[in-house]
This record gives sequence, C-alpha cells and structure tokens, in this order.
Amino acid sequence: MGVVLFSEKSRIGGMCHVLLGSAPAGKIVNKGKYARPAVLALTSELEREGVQAADLRARIFGGASMFDAGQSSFIQQIGASNAKAVKDTLAEVGIPIVMEDLGGSSGRTITVFLDDGRILLRSNGKEKYIYKT
Repeated sequence: MGVVLFSEKSRIGGMCHVLLGSAPAGKIVNKGKYARPAVLALTSELEREGVQAADLRARIFGGASMFDAGQSSFIQQIGASNAKAVKDTLAEVGIPIVMEDLGGSSGRTITVFLDDGRILLRSNGKEKYIYKT
C-alpha cells in the first residue's frame, strides 16, 4: 500500500510502499517493506528536511486483494492488515489521514507531484488527479 505524507506549508513530502503490516521477529533488513518502520523512517526523513510532523497530512492507497488466495486467510488479510498497521502508526505520531482509497480487488499506481501535492491515481485503466492535501 502507498503512504503519501505531504506538508502544504513547506511543499515537502514523500511516500513509501508498504508490503506487509508487521515485520518478522529479528533484524529488519529493509525497513521500507513494513508499515511501522516505513512510516517512521519517512517521517524522520521529512523532519530532517525541516518539516514538522504537525504540518504533515497523510493520504493512503492500496490494500486490495488482487490474488486468488484460495484457502489462505493470511493472503486474504494482507491488505486489511497493512491498512490497520499504517493507520495505527500515523495515529501514534499524530499525522491525520485526509484521504484514503483502500480495498477492492484492483491494484493502484500513484504518482505524487510535490509542487502542489496532487496525486495521479491510476486504477482499472482509469486515471484521476487528487488535489486534497
């Protein structure tokens, strides 16, 4: 799932692509794969750029069940688990979610334009711009 953090005030933002809600036990090699460490790393990077967490707003995308998982409840629940972990982490650090496009059975591709914070969302062969920050 895609997580976009953007400060309208400073016109600085970033995004991360979360693959799983939680990391396995042990050393995390790639923080960007898991919800909590990915969101915290992105938040830290934006703070190093001078953005206050209070100025950030989040928009989240994804969480679709795109594969026939058969009897695998783990596969069927990945999207919902990712969304919950991302939402919990954003709430913990005090970043409000101003927009979400979650669930369903179709994947999404997002492009973020940092000049004004708009997002180009592509899904099901359609494109739309999202301007709310």
